Amino acid sequence: MLALSCLAVFWSGPAQTYGVSVFVDPMLQDFSWSRSLFSTLYSAGTLVSAGVLVLAGRQIDRVGNRLIFVIAAALFGATMLFLSTASGIVAVLLGFACLRSFGSGVLTLGARTLIPHWFHTRAGRAFSILGLAAMASQAIIPTFNNALIERFGWHDAWRINGLIIWIVVLPALALFVRNRPEDVGQQADGRPSRQDAPPRPAADTGATLGEALRTPTFWCLIGASVVPSLVVTGLAFNQVAILTDRGLPSSFAATTFAIEAAVAVPITIAAGWLVDRYPVRYVLMLGQVFLLIAMGCLALAETSALVIAYSSWRGASSALWTVAADVAWPSYFGRKFLGSIRGVGFAVGVVGAAIGPIPFGLSYDLLGGYTPAILVLMILPIAAAIAVLQAKPPASLGQEHS
Repeated sequence: MLALSCLAVFWSGPAQTYGVSVFVDPMLQDFSWSRSLFSTLYSAGTLVSAGVLVLAGRQIDRVGNRLIFVIAAALFGATMLFLSTASGIVAVLLGFACLRSFGSGVLTLGARTLIPHWFHTRAGRAFSILGLAAMASQAIIPTFNNALIERFGWHDAWRINGLIIWIVVLPALALFVRNRPEDVGQQADGRPSRQDAPPRPAADTGATLGEALRTPTFWCLIGASVVPSLVVTGLAFNQVAILTDRGLPSSFAATTFAIEAAVAVPITIAAGWLVDRYPVRYVLMLGQVFLLIAMGCLALAETSALVIAYSSWRGASSALWTVAADVAWPSYFGRKFLGSIRGVGFAVGVVGAAIGPIPFGLSYDLLGGYTPAILVLMILPIAAAIAVLQAKPPASLGQEHS
């Protein structure tokens, strides 16, 4: 199940921003559209996916991950085939909405809600491996698609991606995914099945979405989850511009993403170890503190050393937060209605990501630079760190990974 989840996350890559980015210039050359129009269509499609994620989360709880995986993969492949023929504004908007909904949205949500049913005490390590699959996708998919575009053109590149989803990903998910270990006579974490063993409460109990909404813990986690989505997306979208505005070469500014990824790999592995041994709220807090340090480095960054420090702290922050958040939700609210609860969390993150670039653009246009936005937004990780420290599992759900 972990391998299948990694497969889904890896091949969500063509729908992620890093995967779509290599299609932007070739498509714009053919359409003769402005970059702002293209970006607006992409942002609008991303916002549509927030609503789809809420609905998909509820259906995962009703019918299980397997069927939702199959539907998402089938529609994801069809979407890329559709995009290969799209030429008008409405068609591209529809394509982006479906791409973000079924590819980067539902496939990822399905993977992140399947793993908690199969891993309890080893959830941290399982999610750290899933994080490595996401990083591998970020490293490989853009290069792969760029090679396809150069060799065959962007139309056929979309078609090839769609066929890979239909030929490789869809059959694998349809044939081999199982919703629960109990469905096939197994137990979580790979323990031998025993006929006389009582069921683990966390596997078949948990707060409903309505119950979760009435707890302070839910809102602490939701509020804190917006911060990485908003801040990191805003920073990433403007990162090269911020650094070149400080007088640094654009070639060096572009390498900051590679530095971030290189640091994130070992930290992702370490994060899995940490959340399996220490209260998850402390790891969540550490992720926010690292983001705060990264923003401080960027606010002062006029030398290569500070830029490298910024990239390193940001990579560490993202790795810690992603793994810890994946563990926190099932630990705090159980697994029975995890799809509904995480669907709302994913949707809120999508909205935060859509908002993220705006403060930086306003800061540059109104105040003449990006530093004021960085300094003001530093309030957010401070508030989020305080919030996650207050987040503890409701007493009725126990103290797993608390």
